[in-house]
Amino acid sequence: MFKINQLLRYGSKAANKCKETGNFISQNSDSINDGLNTTYDVISNVPVGQNLVHVIRHTPKIAPEFAEKYNNMVNTVLDKHLDKLELTADLTKEERKELIENLKGDKSSFVTLALGGKPSVIISGQNGFIKPTDNYDVIRRELNIPVKNKTVKVDNTIILNKTLTKQTIEENKELYIERMNLDEDSSVEDIYSELIGENSALRENEKHDLIGITLGFSPINSIIYQLDQSIPHNLEARKELNSYKKALINQLYDKDSPYKDIDFKREIASKIRDIGMENDVFNTDWNTFGYSCRNIVPDEEHSQKLIKRILGSYQNFKSL
Repeated sequence: MFKINQLLRYGSKAANKCKETGNFISQNSDSINDGLNTTYDVISNVPVGQNLVHVIRHTPKIAPEFAEKYNNMVNTVLDKHLDKLELTADLTKEERKELIENLKGDKSSFVTLALGGKPSVIISGQNGFIKPTDNYDVIRRELNIPVKNKTVKVDNTIILNKTLTKQTIEENKELYIERMNLDEDSSVEDIYSELIGENSALRENEKHDLIGITLGFSPINSIIYQLDQSIPHNLEARKELNSYKKALINQLYDKDSPYKDIDFKREIASKIRDIGMENDVFNTDWNTFGYSCRNIVPDEEHSQKLIKRILGSYQNFKSL
């Protein structure tokens, strides 16, 4: 905890009245990167009403000097130490060059994964030279993404840290079982085998909650994002915050809701009602550290877990 406190700078509480759509979106959007080189905002391009809410924020920030050190670490690993990583030790010079080109905006995600700080990552390209190892599994997928009047084919490589992914499954076991239509008595090993199998939810681009959680993002925010995707983007309710929250809750309790049989529905509904309320929001920029997500609702316990993983990755780098 001492190390964590050294790396955090605590800002003072400040009440901010969100008057403009842009401000509201930037402060409250939950961005989840599905590995498509696109960041999806929960309420992007939505005309939110002018009379919103007061937001009180107590926002811990990772110290800028540490963020700079971490960014330098990422570049150093990719430039000089790929031969020391389990996933890339046997790659040729040409293969390493292709991998770095495919990473683009996912450099930090890949390095954090490779240093033991992330359960999984989705990167662009097939990357056939990345092979499963004792500690990692690899999935390749092809997606057809509708863009305006055409469909774009996207290739992805999904790399999973076996230990951290199984730990993530254990922590969210009920949700994995429900969303993957598995037997209630399925073990973590059963769920993991299905997750990396031919019918894996990771091979599609529909169960954003499972994808987000498997990538290491906040579970509650991943669920809210999934609910958001069920709401028509031209819905009139999106123009006003309370109507928007009501629409999310309606989706949560709908007869066709993916969460209709989940025991913690009330907790999800409570979190949705807290969107934009006066509370302490832990919201920092995780992109530098391989977690391209922001919280629309507070999830401080999960954020503290990410900080520990980030510190662990940095310590592992120093021992290369």
